[in-house]
Amino acid sequence: MKKIIALFTIISMFFLSCSSDDNMNNPIDPISGIRYNSIVFNSSQIKESRDVVYGRSTTQAGRTIDLSMNIYQPANDTEPNRPLIVLAHGGGFAEGAKEDFDQLAMYFAQSGYVAATISYRFIEGDGSLKKAVVDAVHDMRAAVRFFTKDDTYNIDNNNVFVGGFSAGAVMALHYAYMDESNLATAPVEIQNHIAATGGISGNSGNPGASEKIKGVISISGGLFKANWVDAGEPILYSIHGDNDSDTTCTIDPESQTNPDGDFTEGPCLIHPLLDELGIRNKFNKIQGGDHGVYFTCNTCDDDMRQFIFESL
Repeated sequence: MKKIIALFTIISMFFLSCSSDDNMNNPIDPISGIRYNSIVFNSSQIKESRDVVYGRSTTQAGRTIDLSMNIYQPANDTEPNRPLIVLAHGGGFAEGAKEDFDQLAMYFAQSGYVAATISYRFIEGDGSLKKAVVDAVHDMRAAVRFFTKDDTYNIDNNNVFVGGFSAGAVMALHYAYMDESNLATAPVEIQNHIAATGGISGNSGNPGASEKIKGVISISGGLFKANWVDAGEPILYSIHGDNDSDTTCTIDPESQTNPDGDFTEGPCLIHPLLDELGIRNKFNKIQGGDHGVYFTCNTCDDDMRQFIFESL
């Protein structure tokens, strides 16, 4: 009898060890109500693909460049339809790197999403900020199309989100709300550049694939005109300090005298319009916060994830 018990113990320990190894090498099975709203994968279970080329386009200075991204996703994942989040760094359309958002992309991947942080075209030399925004939006659209053009990444095309900080948020907001219906109210420079560079969709790569998005994450971002928001357009989650002097929460004073100025209407104007139109939104306005308040916010990542989760 003792030999039988000992043998049973050895067999049990063997299967327990195999089970433990499987848990380390394979994804945790998503639990309803937890995946996409909490950390369900550890960092060793995340596959990182760095410097993946998603497109190619021409800068304002005439240089043709590759556009690349870092992609984070659960390894060996069996989920057939996964939400996608495409992130863009800040830097005034003049500096910064896709690696600036690697940590946030990892956070979303550990929650079960496919997440990417992208490079995009900057202003060069005496280039135009307005043209740079159009170029960056075109690049972000190409990045989304990279994922939706086939089933390589098992993306749920109905649950695609874009977002970013500062310039990256400006890019994401214009992706969502600048379209053919409101171009007539845009500065002529924007209208002409869009017409010359492939229209709203642009020509940065992956033509013909879906570029539809469900929502936007704006961290210290703004729109050229808040009233570009129309019924039925993407949902919005914003983080913004009410003391942000770089991208104001309301209207930049300069725009009062310069109607052809830069992108100066912030979430304090955008979100009331979303409410009027019945578009789901959440505004995390941080009292006394400056332009970089997000980077000292301990609850913002969880809050934005909750917003996305509730929209899936």
